[in-house]
Formats: sequence, structure tokens, C-alpha cells
Amino acid sequence: MKTLPACAFAIAFTAAVAMAAGQRDWGEIELAWRGDPRATADAPFEADAAPARRPSRRAQRRAAPRRRMTSDERPVDTHPVDGPAAVIGPTRGEVAIHRDQPSLPTSDARQRFDIFLPASCAAGGMPLVVWIHGDSWRDGSRAECPVAWLVDEGYAVASVGYRLTDTAVFPAQLDDCRAAVDEIRRTADVWGVDRDRIAVVGSGAGGHLAALLGLSGTSEPRVAAICAVAAPTHLTSLGPEHDRAASAASLLVGGPLAEFREAAQRASPFSYVSGDDPPCLLIHGARDDSVPASQSVRLDAALRAAGVESTLVVLEGAGHRAALDRDTPAGRAIVEFLGRTLGPGSRPGGDGGP
Repeated sequence: MKTLPACAFAIAFTAAVAMAAGQRDWGEIELAWRGDPRATADAPFEADAAPARRPSRRAQRRAAPRRRMTSDERPVDTHPVDGPAAVIGPTRGEVAIHRDQPSLPTSDARQRFDIFLPASCAAGGMPLVVWIHGDSWRDGSRAECPVAWLVDEGYAVASVGYRLTDTAVFPAQLDDCRAAVDEIRRTADVWGVDRDRIAVVGSGAGGHLAALLGLSGTSEPRVAAICAVAAPTHLTSLGPEHDRAASAASLLVGGPLAEFREAAQRASPFSYVSGDDPPCLLIHGARDDSVPASQSVRLDAALRAAGVESTLVVLEGAGHRAALDRDTPAGRAIVEFLGRTLGPGSRPGGDGGP
């Protein structure tokens, strides 16, 4: 199998992510918009004041310098797309894949990420799409990345792993996703990605974690865009079948949703909506019999009420597992959204930036 040239990347990572210093105080829930439609029982105990609006993403944006690496420094785990990349979805061009990169200095295989880059890229400052897998918080793997085809659009794509609920309860899953984003941002110059142009995307449980990561502000600076597909966003209103102790959502928070109501609120992206949230794309199948489409409809209304740019796409006739291929309605919506929020992807021979 032919080894493809990477765009000068390294795999030696020595700095540890300081978890204890960066952990969120989960005793508080942020909500900073008026006209909260939730029942009183679902409202947070206190609402923090909305933080001052950050400078625009365009003002923050800067191209990451590209460092030329020697052949000894380049990652060796690179594959053509007709090999292992086939499990991550079809691409049209060649892609360099760097697997099993550590998010944290641990031996847990779940706390790692894979990153996919156009093999022919020549400039740094690529926008990055971070994929968070689903479908429930108890299964799935970062090996399945249905949006890897975005490398053809000039985006770097990272697929991140996280501890499942059979080994840890919330917020462990969010902590792991945050650690992956923070590590990629820390090593952005190595990968040639733009720290200020990062979008988080996920489906099902991954969509929930993507929305939670972007809305709760657990990664600083915050990500530039969020795309959540078929995501549970308000756990206490999912429906009676989800209140059972054995349901995926109950296992996430450590007990039946009806009894662990406060924990369910803390694990709900809906609870963190505020006026300075990044733009959001919410995609949901109209016939989703696992996570009601009303979950995305309700979050979209809350975001709009807060003055946040939100786009809701309801796919008529689609169920829970909406196709995310390049030529599907969801795929086209994602490309349009990324182009609008991150700017165009980088192309060989140019930076492709806006």
C-alpha cells in the first residue's frame, strides 16, 4: 500500500492537559435569555449574566503558520482512502489519516482522536470539523466518521472518542470531548489548522455532546460553529420511555431521569443557551421515533429568542439515522453552513480562507 505524503505533521505530543484546573463547576447552570418556555421545575436555580460579546470571528481569525517537518518527524499512520479510510465514508481525493492521537495523557483508548487531512494540502490555517460519534452514549466509536468526505471540501476533520456510560457517567463524556478539542487547538500548528475556525458536529449522542460543548462554553475559546443532528437537547422532556432507569439518557446521568432531574438539566444543551453562543445548525428527521424532532425545534426557538444565529432543517420522511453523505439534503446543509460560519475550506496551493 502506498504511503501518502502528509502535509508536514508530527505525532510526538508531550504536554499534558490539566484536567483538574479546567473542570467546570457543575453546580451551576447558565441561562441568559428571556422568555424561557420551560416549566418552572425545569428552570435553573440561578441564571448567570450573559458575558460580554467576544470580538468577531473574523477579527480573531489568523492563519496558523506551517512548520516544515523532516521525514523522521512525519506520522507513519497514513493510508489511502481505498484502505482503512473506507470505514469513515467515501472521499474523492487522497487523505492522510493520523490515528490514535492522545487527547489526554492516559492509556484509555477512548480518550484519543483520529485526524484526517487532505494529502495534497500545501498551506496551514485549514478550518477544522470535529466529529463526535453516537448513537447512544453507551456505544459507537470514533472509527465511524460519516463526514470525513469534508476533506474534499478543504476541511481538516477530527473524529474524537470519549468514555462510554458503561465506565463513567456525565460529565465524563463532555470532559473527554473538551480535552480533545483543547489538545487539537494546542497543537494546531502541527496539524495546520486554524484555532479560531473550529466547528463541532455530531449525530444522536454525538449531536448532544456537540451542542453541549458549544453552548456550555466548556472549551475556551469557544468553538466557532455547532451542528447537531438528531440530538437530544432537553433530557427531561424526551418522553416516558426515556425516563426508565435502563434508558440511554438515564444511564448517562447515573439514574432515572425523573429522579435525577437536576443532573438531567445539567446534561441538557437547552439549559445553557445564551446570547453569545456560536451559530448553530440543527438537523432532525421528521419521523425520528427515537429522539423527537421537537427536541431540535425547541432548541432552535430558544436560540433565536436569545438572538443566536440558528438554522433548523427538518428532513421530511427521515428517521433517526439521517444520511450525512455529500449529496444528501443533510450533507448539503452542512457544507453550506460551514462555508457561512467557518469560511471556505483550504485548497491545494492556496489558503482558501475568506
